[in-house]
Amino acid sequence: MPVFFKATGPIGDTDTNAIPVREIGPAVGYYTQCLGFSPISKDKTTVRLKRDDVEIGLAVNGQDPEQASCWFSVGDVDTLHREYEAKGIGPGIIDEQKCDGKPFRVFFAEVPYGVCFCFTHPLDEEFA
Repeated sequence: MPVFFKATGPIGDTDTNAIPVREIGPAVGYYTQCLGFSPISKDKTTVRLKRDDVEIGLAVNGQDPEQASCWFSVGDVDTLHREYEAKGIGPGIIDEQKCDGKPFRVFFAEVPYGVCFCFTHPLDEEFA
């Protein structure tokens, strides 16, 4: 069963509505085929993508993709980790971390276009 994406947000000053990419075409292919997003609108330099409750934007905007990061809250980190391993994404190890005093299971993955993603799920069901 696919993992449900619940929310997203920036890490640092990344704009999740304009995540930087160098070229739209290859990036859209990766985000759809590997990360499981679906395009909802596109032009020559931008695209809007959606997976479940999450919408993000990609943009050729002159910013460095290797300086961009954001997080995704998902329904099941372990299942998503297996999904991404099977697709050859090479996600990092699953770890437990605290953010604002709340415990989370997390893993990181860097896409070939330089952007780093953090995938999280709260350990305390009160925050799920």
